Amino acid sequence: MSTAFVHSLEVGLVGVALLAVYTALTTPTVVCLLTLTVLYVIYRRERRKAAGTIPLTDKHVLITGCDSGFGLELAQHLHRRGCHVFATVLNPDSPGAKKLRDVSSPKLSVMPLDVSKDDDVSACLRRVKDVCDNTGLWGLVNNAGINFVGDVELTTMSQYLRVADVNLFGMVRCTRAFLPLIRQAKGRIVNVTSIKGLLPAPVNAAYNITKYGGETFSDIVRLEMKEFGVKVVIIEPGNFGGATGCINSEGMLRIKKDFDSMWDAASDDVKQLFKREHLDRVLAETEAAAGTSYPTVEPVLNTIEEALTSGDPEIRYIIDGSNRLMDKYCMLVRVKHFLPERLFDHLVLYFFPYKVDTNF
Repeated sequence: MSTAFVHSLEVGLVGVALLAVYTALTTPTVVCLLTLTVLYVIYRRERRKAAGTIPLTDKHVLITGCDSGFGLELAQHLHRRGCHVFATVLNPDSPGAKKLRDVSSPKLSVMPLDVSKDDDVSACLRRVKDVCDNTGLWGLVNNAGINFVGDVELTTMSQYLRVADVNLFGMVRCTRAFLPLIRQAKGRIVNVTSIKGLLPAPVNAAYNITKYGGETFSDIVRLEMKEFGVKVVIIEPGNFGGATGCINSEGMLRIKKDFDSMWDAASDDVKQLFKREHLDRVLAETEAAAGTSYPTVEPVLNTIEEALTSGDPEIRYIIDGSNRLMDKYCMLVRVKHFLPERLFDHLVLYFFPYKVDTNF
């Protein structure tokens, strides 16, 4: 089933919810609101059409986190479009880094970059500035990130800080460093957050709070940079975990290692409540989730390309994933603001059940 159809179906469901609310209002008010909505949709469509597209053939774009997943595929995708790509990798000897170097193109540069280290960011900036000092940098795609799963109480403080240092403060470091070059080119900052940056889900606290932070940080940068002609776009992928490889066999080994660290650091009281079987069950459920992922990352690549080339890109792009009838993450986010919070909590726990079973 196509992503476009799923999106249309979800939009239809949201429309039904809206109509249910509108029926409580007077008929003239309903007509007015619907008319304004239709006019705004038409306005946005015509404005985007008039703005046209910007070719990438003479542009330079830096992407963080190109060892695997979105970053690796995006670097190749933009290179095929004729873009000059700075593909940064955490590990220069990773399979992804080697794959990019094998392209052997003057338009694809592979650079080491640990976004959690100030010195690394400064060194990367110097190399990019040597190339782009006269033209500026058209695009910065903050993509680097760590996937993480864990209960609030079991996740250690060092784990909270490690995930935040990459997912959130890595974005902040790179944005601060490259903003002068982006401003010079009146270019784009594209921040890859997650649909989880809009959705509270059990056993995702360490990850989700960094994505929530990335959302707010992006909004503030957009407002501050508006007068300089810099556009900031937020990419919010849904269920693409299986396609990116973050929950493949290697990813699952990392998660298991994190769970081992959690268990070793847990107090006796916490262990008595949760039991080790709880973590084993969460691990199995996480692995099973890979089977519900959208099969490729192509929708995300195409959306990021649009964010970099549209004369008038959207502020946010929710990208439906999942190989099921609908992406439950995206569906929940779309109805979130139309429902009472207590009802929304029930929906979240229906789709993402959470129970600490003490009867092992």
